[in-house]
Amino acid sequence: MRVFGLYFTPSRRIHDVASRSATGTTDSEIPRKWNGGRIYAVFMLVMAWLNAGRMLSAFDKTDKFGVVLLLKLAINASGLYNALMQTSFFVACLTGNLDRVFLDARLPKSDVTRYRRLAVIHAVVCWIGALAQVPIYVVPLFIIEYELSMSTIPFGIHVFVSGFLLVVVKIVMAVLLMVSSFVWHFSHSVN
Repeated sequence: MRVFGLYFTPSRRIHDVASRSATGTTDSEIPRKWNGGRIYAVFMLVMAWLNAGRMLSAFDKTDKFGVVLLLKLAINASGLYNALMQTSFFVACLTGNLDRVFLDARLPKSDVTRYRRLAVIHAVVCWIGALAQVPIYVVPLFIIEYELSMSTIPFGIHVFVSGFLLVVVKIVMAVLLMVSSFVWHFSHSVN
């Protein structure tokens, strides 16, 4: 989950308990430091919301009711879902609730090996599922003309690009699609 910016541990400054009780500050008033995980999570959160905004530019005034319009609506819903999920994980990590859930999980000694085995199996299934979707999304991105591909929106609809810039756009869009797919898989693996 750290790879995709879904989890970071909030770092807090350590204060003396006696000085904190004398001044009357509470735990929520202690300033938090920015660590590498938090900066990366903010970057991934901004990218998720920019991706959701990019997907909103899919619509054109010539759109008519049909399969293409329904696909555009589905793409927009998935982009918004991905951004909201990234935001919820960020808020849960920022407030320390996700870290508290992970630390407070107590397992009976007899079930530790069973749950470890299930966690490894679940992680492998998630990686296989996420990596199996890469050829489904990335290969057509480079084969289909970019005017027909909705994954390169807004390029091809509102902005015309060609040559080397087109290859750069396709690579960036492929990375965004893979990150979205991985975020969806690994956020559900926490359950």
